[in-house]
Amino acid sequence: MPRLFVTLGLCALFALTGGCASLGIDNPFGPGENTRQSQLLGVSFPAGMALSGDHSRVSGGEGVEVAFGQVTSAAAAQGLFNSLQAAGWQLRLQQSRASKGVYVYENGERMAVVVVESQAVQTVVTICAGNRLPDGSMLSLPGGGGSSSSDTGDTGGDGGFGTPAADAPPVGTSESWGAPASGGLQEREL
Repeated sequence: MPRLFVTLGLCALFALTGGCASLGIDNPFGPGENTRQSQLLGVSFPAGMALSGDHSRVSGGEGVEVAFGQVTSAAAAQGLFNSLQAAGWQLRLQQSRASKGVYVYENGERMAVVVVESQAVQTVVTICAGNRLPDGSMLSLPGGGGSSSSDTGDTGGDGGFGTPAADAPPVGTSESWGAPASGGLQEREL
């Protein structure tokens, strides 16, 4: 009798699963369109891993790719290392511990940062790749040069980066913050 209930329960589960797919309800654990090949690195992912099309952005050979799979983080890192070595990529820096590893690879003028992270159910590999910047390159911040007040919670300015905001005092003037009785902070031209 218990065997009958288990069989009926499994049949109902399979029927519901198939029914959700026909209703257009996606699997919340599904990655969208998947491939087994990295566009950025030109190598295949280790067995058991697939690229998530929903979480990857690639444009002109630069971007970010996210892959996942039911493999250990050590197997994913070793599999990528072997594939990248065979494709001419050289390991330049590595930092790893039990649950996460960060690896920097170089291939001519191309650089790639590979982060392998073990999560509760699967291993996630994040790849950032692009062309090497020339020596002395400046930092390019998101959003056109500085953080906006909505990003940082500032009421003015640009978070200390780039050009001063329109409402900032002219350079060389004195400005105070905080209560004068408590000492506050004061900026003066030197």
